[in-house]
Formats: sequence, structure tokens, C-alpha cells
Amino acid sequence: MVTDKRAVKEPNLAGSWYPARSDALAREIGRLLEAVSPAGGCAPTGLVAPHAAYRYSGACAAAGYARLQGSSAVRVVVIAPSHRGRFRGAAVLPADGYATPLGTVGVDTETVAELSRHELINIDPAPFAQEHAIEIQLPFLQTVLPAARLVPVLIGALEVEDARELAKILRPALESAATVVVVSSDLTHYGSDFGYLPFPPTDEQSVRKGLRELDGGAVDLIVAGDADGLDAYVARTGATICGRAAIGVFLRARRARGHSEQLCYYTSLDVAGDHEHSVSYCSVAFWDQ
Repeated sequence: MVTDKRAVKEPNLAGSWYPARSDALAREIGRLLEAVSPAGGCAPTGLVAPHAAYRYSGACAAAGYARLQGSSAVRVVVIAPSHRGRFRGAAVLPADGYATPLGTVGVDTETVAELSRHELINIDPAPFAQEHAIEIQLPFLQTVLPAARLVPVLIGALEVEDARELAKILRPALESAATVVVVSSDLTHYGSDFGYLPFPPTDEQSVRKGLRELDGGAVDLIVAGDADGLDAYVARTGATICGRAAIGVFLRARRARGHSEQLCYYTSLDVAGDHEHSVSYCSVAFWDQ
């Protein structure tokens, strides 16, 4: 837990969600990135990336991060849902660094201080203490953007007007030169453990088909940049997309309407074969032109 502005946030996923040894972690990230087909063109300025353990969602995350290799970005704003902390608006981390077994990512303390001046943004270490949605992104970022500094933002409870106001507050930071935005989110959490069974868990084939249709409707709206449409879709379907508010803030903050593309999609059912309990993952890239 961070206690002052000179502290470093220590990792809490090492040894469980990803390897604890630096050499093993570097090999794992390298393997995941090398499995992605090379893509030409300029690097994206925004990603939606999943945040499960690497054995589940690592390949999907790598599909996005591979596109950032060669990027000149010097700052990464990671916007993620708060899974444990309960607060209105957003929270930023009062620390100089965020550690993983690969080393420490420097925090852009000036941007954090500027953001914390706004009423909707709290500067508070507590929600970050056991949060996985930001930490799981960092080893990828340390590999593809080793010199970039981090602006970690957790999203709490938002009313519609809060989401629009927060998007306005974040927009200058997101649009500044050489900045990449990563929105950390999984898609549908399906099964009785999540309290969400929009269709019965009859068999693998029917569950896989239902999830692809349900997730596909959300991903289409994300790729289209339609935050209001995504809100309406979630309200209508009840889709358990943990980072829906974070995605909505990002989509509302983007002024540029360039190319967007789904890079990868699969579910934990595809990995583990459990059709009664599944989480969906996608990777989406955004370009300003």
C-alpha cells in the first residue's frame, strides 16, 4: 500500500497472475508478443486491453500491445475500473512509481497532481492496493514502451453527467503529444458465480455462440466510438462488462475520429473449456487518423 508521494506501489499479482521472476516474466511477455503476426503502419494512440491472468487473456492483450512496438509515446494513461474500492468519480495514485518484477514504471506525478485538482478525481492510494486491472498491463508496457511514464486512473461510480465531465477533465492529458491510452477491461462475465445467465449453460457450442453474439454487439459499439450506444446496450442486455464506465469515459474524451479495429476476441471458455463460467476478452486499437 502506498503511504506517501515518494513511495513505490509494490506488485500484488506476481507469482499468481504472472511470473514472479523477472527472467520468466520477460520470456512470457516475449513469447506472447512474438506469437502476434507483424502489422505495418503507424502505432495506435489508444487500446482496449483485457486484464485477466496471462494464461487466460495474455494472448489477447498481446494482440494490442504488439501494435505499440516502435511507438514514440513517452506517456501512457491507463484507465481501469476499480474492482475493490468504492468511490464516486475517479482516483489517481500518489506515488512516484509502480513496480513489477521487470522494474519500476515511473509515474507522471505532474499530470497526476493536475488531475487531482478536480472535484471528481481523488488522489488516494487505497483503491490501488489490491487492484489488478492496472498492474496486469504494466509488464506489457514495460516491454513495448520502456521509457514511458504512467498515469494510472481508476474509475469508480459514475452518473452519466459525471462520465461526461470526467471525459472533459481527462481530454487534455489524453490528447497531448506522444501519449497512448490503455483502457483496461474484460467483456462479459458469464455464469452463476457472476450472477449473470442471459442464456442457459446447456453446452459449449450454445454458450460460445451466445457469448459471441452478446460481446459482438458491445464490441461493434466500442469500435464505432459510440459511448451512449454502449451505455444503452449494457442497460438493455445487462452485459457484465467490468470496464464499461472506463471505456465510456475514453470514448467520450476522444475528439479525433480516426480508424478503430478489433484485433482479437476469445473467451476463457476457449482456453479452459468451462462453459458454465466464462469471461470474455477483446483487444481494440484506435488511431487518430
